[in-house]
Amino acid sequence: MIPLEEDFIKLVDNFVVETKDPKILDELSQLDRESRLLGISFYDMYCMVLQDGTKHRTLVSEFKNYMGLKKPATFVA
Repeated sequence: MIPLEEDFIKLVDNFVVETKDPKILDELSQLDRESRLLGISFYDMYCMVLQDGTKHRTLVSEFKNYMGLKKPATFVA
C-alpha cells in the first residue's frame, strides 16, 4: 500500500470516529452495506462515492469539509 492510500484510510477512519451527525452515520452504514453486497472494501466504496459525487451528497460534502481541515501533507496540492 502506498502512503497516499494509507493517509486516505486514516483520514476516513478518523472522520468515521469523530462524526456525531446521525444522518452522516446513517450514510456511512449504507455505504458499509453496499460495499459488502458488492464484495469490495469499504474504503474502495468510499473512494467511488467521493469521485462520483451524485450519491450520498451530504456525506461527500461533510467529508470534503473535514478533509480541508485535517488533510495529511500527502493530500496538499
